[in-house]
Amino acid sequence: MIINTPIWRNADLIRIIPITRAVLNQAISRNDFQPENTPKPGKARWYSWRDVVSVAAAQDLRKLGFGPSIAFRLVQNHLSPFLRASIDAPDDCAGVLWLIRPGDDHLNIETPCEFLRHTEYEELLVTPDESACIIVNIGRIAARVRNDLQATDTAKVIRKEFQITGPVM
Repeated sequence: MIINTPIWRNADLIRIIPITRAVLNQAISRNDFQPENTPKPGKARWYSWRDVVSVAAAQDLRKLGFGPSIAFRLVQNHLSPFLRASIDAPDDCAGVLWLIRPGDDHLNIETPCEFLRHTEYEELLVTPDESACIIVNIGRIAARVRNDLQATDTAKVIRKEFQITGPVM
C-alpha cells in the first residue's frame, strides 16, 4: 500500500470534487490552504489523499454558502491538522464527524471545532445551552473521495508502475 505518497494531480481533484483550477490555485496562493507537499519550482503539484479529503470538505462548506477563503481556512486550521495527526488511512475516517460551532455573532476561522467518532445508531445531541453547530461528515467524504480517486487515470498508472492489484490507498 502506498499511503504517504502524494499521487494525485490538479486534474484529478478538479474532476472528482469538483472544484475549478482557479479556486484551488487561489486557495493555495493566498495560503488559505497548504497541501502536505510543496513542489519544487517548475514541478507539478501532487496531492495526498488527506489533501483531497480536505479540499472536498472545503467544497462542501462552500455549498453551504461559505466563501472560499473562510471554507479553506477552516479546513487549514482545523481539519488538515486533525487528519495529519490522527488519521493514517482513509478507512480511519469512518464515523468521524467535524463539529463546527459558530460564535454568538458569526462564523470565523477561530471558531471552536471538535472531532468525534459517531455511529449511525447513536444520537448526536446538542444540549440546550449550546448553539447549533455545523456537522461535516468526514467519514462519508473520505469514502467518496477514496472511491473516486481509485478510478482516476493517475491511480491506474501508479498501480501499473508499482504492480499493485488492490486499492492504491
